[in-house]
Amino acid sequence: MARGKRWTPEENRLLQEMIEKGMSADEIFKSGKFLGRSHDALRKQIERSTLSIVGQRKSIVGQITEGPIVELESFVKRYVDAFNKLCDLTDYDKADLERFRLIHTYARDYPALLAEHERLKQVEAALDEINRRLQALEAQANLQSQ
Repeated sequence: MARGKRWTPEENRLLQEMIEKGMSADEIFKSGKFLGRSHDALRKQIERSTLSIVGQRKSIVGQITEGPIVELESFVKRYVDAFNKLCDLTDYDKADLERFRLIHTYARDYPALLAEHERLKQVEAALDEINRRLQALEAQANLQSQ
């Protein structure tokens, strides 16, 4: 099986930037920035690049910040939107499939997590009320002891 020329670090860096911008293999090929590279060679290098991106979970974790907790209906709408976008893709790679797998996993677990969050909010509110009443009783006891 014949192999083409090796990919240079500059080519890999440029390819990585284009992937991170969300460009498809077709868009990258049509950009004309990889002269001498076939569409198939480009697609294979994108697969190799996205596999290394998927494997770099530690670098992603540092970028995750606290987000709002959304109601179940809003979450379902976001899930359906992501599903529809994936279905509309004509050219997708392993990273797209991995992204959808993660979205599906979170969607499956979200109702239980949201219910637990709501239950914990109720427990916190009850604890706050208990603390408020305890402080009132302590203040009343201090007044009576004086």
